[in-house]
Amino acid sequence: ARTKGFSNMQTIKLLSRRKAAPTLFVLEFERPADYSFRAGQFARLGMELEPGAAPVIRGYSIASAPEAPTLEFFIKGGQLSPKITALEPGQSVLLDGPAEGSLTPDRIPGGSTLWLLATGSGLSPFASMLRSEAFWAAWKDVVLVLSVRQIEEAMQRTVESVAQYAALPLERRPKLIVTTTRETDPARFGDLTGRIPTLIASGALEAAAERQITPEESRVLLCGNPDFIAAARAELK
Repeated sequence: ARTKGFSNMQTIKLLSRRKAAPTLFVLEFERPADYSFRAGQFARLGMELEPGAAPVIRGYSIASAPEAPTLEFFIKGGQLSPKITALEPGQSVLLDGPAEGSLTPDRIPGGSTLWLLATGSGLSPFASMLRSEAFWAAWKDVVLVLSVRQIEEAMQRTVESVAQYAALPLERRPKLIVTTTRETDPARFGDLTGRIPTLIASGALEAAAERQITPEESRVLLCGNPDFIAAARAELK
């Protein structure tokens, strides 16, 4: 429903909410019939934090596929997030304008292997890609790397993103690598331990993936905190 006084805003109802990891919620909202997006884009969600005040609007990457009938988000942290994750099914948020963002695979054509490198809830746009039929028509070899502090943060996140393509043939599934940064017990390290930029520099990430990152054959998308983005870019130059 369109929101009175805000021509580009409409309200959408929460359909389901589940805690996927200690600090991560998966929220599924109804999707307006006229709302379109490309895998990798984000939606602007908003709520009034104080009665009568202007709504606080924040961007959240969409985790559902463009073909899906609903809008799904992986949400943690931030000023607005606690309010959104406290919603009960049937309650509403504001959806502000169209989807935005350029973190889409079509902006980096060419290459034979796509590397998706994420920290924390940066997995969201990549989940959207991996759930999309159009994505798999364009990319045959995909490496998904998720960096988390503790292994529990990865367990359900990876399950959420891979559930949609578990039935695909083995050659159409991404190579999934989880690395932890704050575990001390080797049994809880994941596939690797250490930050992604460090693993790129040492060659450990390429060894685990059994693939090399080269300008000719590889394309890379990054999603996560600004420090990670800057450090990873520096290593990939």
